[in-house]
Amino acid sequence: MIPTTCRNASLHLSLFLILISFARAADWPPITPDQKSTSSVSQQPDAPAVIFYREDTTDDSKNFRSVYVRLKVLTEAGKRYQDVEIPVGHNAFTVSQVSGRTVQPDGQIVPWDGQPIDKIVVRDHGLRLHVKSFTLPAVAVGSILDYRYSLHFAEDSRNAPEWLVQNELFQKRVVFKFIPTKYQPKVDSLRGDTGSYDRIGNSNLEQVNSEYTWINHLPAGKQPEDHMTAVDQYKWVGFEMNDVPPAAYEPDQPPPIAVSWRVDFFYRTQAKPDTYWKAAGKNWDKEVESFLSKKGGVSEAVTKLVEAGDNPEAKLRKIYDFVSQLQNQSFSASAPAIALAPAAGAEEVLKNRGGTHDELNRLFLAMVRAAGIPAAMMWVPDRGKAPFDIGYMTTDQFVAEISVVQLGGQDVFLDPGTKFCPYGLLPWHYAGVRGMRQNTGANPTLVDTPAPTYKGALIQRVARVQVMEKGMMQGQVAIGYAGQEAMTRREMAAGLSPDDRQRFLEHELASWLPPGTTVHLTNTPDWDKTEGTLAAQFKVTGPLATGEGGKWQIPAQIFETNSRARFTSAQRTSPVFFDYASRRVDEVHISLPDNIAADNMPAARQAKTPYALYVSEQKSEGPRGIVSTRDIAMNGVLFTPNEYKDLKEFYDKVADGDKGTVPLKGSL
Repeated sequence: MIPTTCRNASLHLSLFLILISFARAADWPPITPDQKSTSSVSQQPDAPAVIFYREDTTDDSKNFRSVYVRLKVLTEAGKRYQDVEIPVGHNAFTVSQVSGRTVQPDGQIVPWDGQPIDKIVVRDHGLRLHVKSFTLPAVAVGSILDYRYSLHFAEDSRNAPEWLVQNELFQKRVVFKFIPTKYQPKVDSLRGDTGSYDRIGNSNLEQVNSEYTWINHLPAGKQPEDHMTAVDQYKWVGFEMNDVPPAAYEPDQPPPIAVSWRVDFFYRTQAKPDTYWKAAGKNWDKEVESFLSKKGGVSEAVTKLVEAGDNPEAKLRKIYDFVSQLQNQSFSASAPAIALAPAAGAEEVLKNRGGTHDELNRLFLAMVRAAGIPAAMMWVPDRGKAPFDIGYMTTDQFVAEISVVQLGGQDVFLDPGTKFCPYGLLPWHYAGVRGMRQNTGANPTLVDTPAPTYKGALIQRVARVQVMEKGMMQGQVAIGYAGQEAMTRREMAAGLSPDDRQRFLEHELASWLPPGTTVHLTNTPDWDKTEGTLAAQFKVTGPLATGEGGKWQIPAQIFETNSRARFTSAQRTSPVFFDYASRRVDEVHISLPDNIAADNMPAARQAKTPYALYVSEQKSEGPRGIVSTRDIAMNGVLFTPNEYKDLKEFYDKVADGDKGTVPLKGSL
């Protein structure tokens, strides 16, 4: 049964105060003997910590949310849970009643009472989150941590919660509560078809003629329940569960939010998804066009950028380069940038010489149109966070706007609002997703962005090394990162010092080469450019040939010395999710001493599927040389469990080919 909301705020004020009585700073629940004695969790062996209790309450009638957590640190690795992060979502809020404490193993209490700081954190699949963070003091193995905080949203705003039931830890007990705003009386019931969540985007959706509803991503037999007070039949919805297992983890799985237990609430303004998205699209289109209509100075700026003889693509590239170099208020490698007041139109973004991600893309669109090229905006979700669900009727699913330009009868998807994103490439977060696109002269429509292909992400590695006494090597390595690979590394290095940038690249190369290799960057890569390859050159020294009983050998593919089989499990329960399609091309030239020669070369290896290709080969190069080549391209990003067998077979062949060796004749 789908719950309705409370009719009267006064009654559930007392109820709410009971529910959050823990919010008084000095009133922490007593620690039980069982909590004191817990040193491990049988349901999660080797767990770094365990959550004893978690409560998350949202009272939307008061624009208020409160969170309380008690956990215990079980290992050294569990000490990282001293850092508490409050995600910053779509809606602005203020934080209050933040408090915490550390109860050390001997019972000593170390309180914390301060204010969270702004921070950017990076999660799986490169998801960058703006959080407010604080750190609990004096945490040791065996410490029990308590913390709580409250969020206050703007008056009359709606902040339907997203209950993330599972996380990476075993939880003894979780309690969720939601008190919605005033509701429309239920006069009818409109129930849609019920399906099962396939862990990618289809949902068990039950719609009712009330002001809000939910999408349930819980296991069979589990769902939130409505609760009724004793007086006048007021309602709220809650969910409680004991012994919540940690979210399942498999290598290269979809984002955690897409494969773990959760409940998504939303306020329903339309009875059917098609009607909702049509209305939402109209409102968004009107707001975008209002922004674009404020375009003073835009045409003049375009005239200065382009020349009369430029063809449309040349104009487009010049405008793209101009916008991508403006100040990007949405991008920061460490802490959120200090943003100006939201721009009311394209002219303000141009005047300020900068703006947020979406404001930059809107300015780009205004300039493209001023150049006489048809273009539209598209509102998209983040593939690294969660898939788009048409039944989840809220535009909160969309996180960014990109541009769609018509060039030579073809759609070109562009995003100068993403820092370091080169022309012609969509960041993988927005590639292969369903979003809302403007439709000239008609209502916006839901369409898909192009899926990423291997041509959009390339790493080329070239090594020229010489084998010396005792199997040591010395030489040079050159690496070129292009497309998504270059953009990702430029983003990661943006907040680093020159020395840290150097160490960043050296560490990556060292992780590919044989253990013990010393790596030194010898050039200064073009970190701050948007276009072009990120090129790095290195000097390398270290062990290469290995020998036993006078027999020496060298790895056939030195860049894959430390690689392992990508998938080891015979079965798979969740889909396989790659951030983006990619290609790697290697070329290694090895010079041998005069008294050494290759005994024989491994046979060429190949693996091929409709979506991937792998080829490796070793040949003689002159009287004392070996040249090894390797080329692997993966052109898919999402594979169902039924496709796992073929995918695993491909990567098993890759691992088998990469572990080959070249035997040597002679003594080192």
